[in-house]
Amino acid sequence: MIESLQSVFASSPLLSGGTTLAVIGILAMWLREVPAKGAAWAKHFLVTTLTVDSRDELMFPALVEYMDSRDVLRRINNFTVRTVRQQSSTYQSLQDELQQGGRPAALFSPGEGFHLFVLDGRLMWMKREVQVAAVVVEKITLSTFGRDKRLLEAIVHAAMNHRIERELNRIAVYVPSPYNNEWTRARLGNNRKLDSVVLKAGQREAVLADLERFFAARERYETLGIPWRRGYLLYGPPGTGKTSLVTALASELSLNVCVLSLASPNVTDEKIGNLLASVPRRSVILIEDVDAFFQARSKADTGVRVSYSGFINALDGVAAHEGSVVFLTTNHPQLIDEAAIRSGRVDFRMELGLCDASQLERMFRKFFDDGTAAARFACAVAADRWSPAQVQERLLKAANVDEAIGLFVESPLAETVELRRAA
Repeated sequence: MIESLQSVFASSPLLSGGTTLAVIGILAMWLREVPAKGAAWAKHFLVTTLTVDSRDELMFPALVEYMDSRDVLRRINNFTVRTVRQQSSTYQSLQDELQQGGRPAALFSPGEGFHLFVLDGRLMWMKREVQVAAVVVEKITLSTFGRDKRLLEAIVHAAMNHRIERELNRIAVYVPSPYNNEWTRARLGNNRKLDSVVLKAGQREAVLADLERFFAARERYETLGIPWRRGYLLYGPPGTGKTSLVTALASELSLNVCVLSLASPNVTDEKIGNLLASVPRRSVILIEDVDAFFQARSKADTGVRVSYSGFINALDGVAAHEGSVVFLTTNHPQLIDEAAIRSGRVDFRMELGLCDASQLERMFRKFFDDGTAAARFACAVAADRWSPAQVQERLLKAANVDEAIGLFVESPLAETVELRRAA
């Protein structure tokens, strides 16, 4: 057969030339793909790559925000900007946010295209591109030499931790939406340290320990067949730190705060039920100045649209999910029906009173780190006469202990005005 083929090719130069050209063409096409295949092989074995696109609603913005925190990436002159509203809400306009003191943040990151940089001592490159199809997808590809992917994993974890820390360092405050029966995030406030709230000895620790026991006791509640809910009543004169304590506890335990006013004409029985059923997880419900509701109710105030039964249902947590925590605050506990705050509806009561000598001394040391001067201040200022808010207001104005003590020596008329203002 071979001899026959050789004789055919030898007798037909045209066939022989055509076959040679075909072989050369096939070989040329194969060789043309060698560089691309070699580059793909090298990239596969010598380069580690991370790809994230905007369809990941958590990781993608977290990575973009993290880039803003790295100086080497901020220095790239081809950059893009992303705004983050600190008090963002579905129902709040930018104008409303600005009027309430909110300031959107501008976060910078490398723009669309190719970028080469050194990060944490490693040469890296990034490709950022926008793909337009049925939906617009933005993609970021990070690459570095080597097969060790721990560096890119570290960037992912750092970006996620950066995003989580930003959220946890801000306390989310929710209020009832004026448009429907849901909560809307009114603002993100700064976390408040628990030790910044100066109460009588042991009070702060007692309520924190009770909350921690409650959150850790879910299985016990279920075993006993008891609804996993907890009610707290904080009472005392104005300015004694009731709301501040709730905010600090929420910050300490990484909780949201849902603020509800029963005296608001925007709150009805139906709305309370829906709100309690949709409380964000890991939240406390703060119902302030409960006595105002009872005063308005006794006067048949038409502006109050919550009934007594609606209030009781709110305390009993009929519609609330498991793990609900309700804080009630009042300046005048005697105005509240005792049946409304009986055991089972309110499980923990604490009176926050005027400053005793220990509080005066600790509050002075909060502003002036001088133990001797703090003791002198506590001896010179009358105990059980001033609220923490009044003490803080005066200490902010003082430059030293003598000036601070002088601010607490007032005429009888000034004292009368101060008491009336506090009431």
